[in-house]
Amino acid sequence: MKRASLAVFVIILFINPVVDAHGANTFQFIMRNGSIQPDDAQVTQNDSIIFNNVVMDLERTVELENPDNSTHDWSCIAKPYNSTGNDDECQLWLDPLNWSAGSYQVLVYSNGSLWHTVNITLVLDTHNETTPNYVLPSGNSGNEVTKSNDNNMGFLMIGLVLFALAAISRTIKKEKPSGNEEE
Repeated sequence: MKRASLAVFVIILFINPVVDAHGANTFQFIMRNGSIQPDDAQVTQNDSIIFNNVVMDLERTVELENPDNSTHDWSCIAKPYNSTGNDDECQLWLDPLNWSAGSYQVLVYSNGSLWHTVNITLVLDTHNETTPNYVLPSGNSGNEVTKSNDNNMGFLMIGLVLFALAAISRTIKKEKPSGNEEE
């Protein structure tokens, strides 16, 4: 019965789909006296970009235009360097609903005049299921999204019932007297 329990558990593990994902990252740009480092970057949707002003006597304005929707244009003022607060940095979350994949130019102004340009390549935040490809007897592909949650829940319930039955059977078997014991 121990092998049956293990087999049911392994089957449940193989039935569940696996998804590749990542967490949101933060990409920082350091604005120094004469340069920005780095001056180009590849970031992913859902990431955040932060521009840190490390110069004590200059205010920097950071602007990013959204070519798809001007209401999502972004502008921020980074005050001169201040070690006690965060008003010397500008932060933007690249929301996938507002920012599509493509190339963008961030314009950085120093005391009112264009100082530097940063090139950003924004890539799609894709999540791929790594389940095996198969074709059902009806001809439908197993990768189609048709009641997948109901199917997964059904398999999970069947697995749980089989596991419970195996555990109960094992417990009952251990509790039965072997017949050699005196009553």
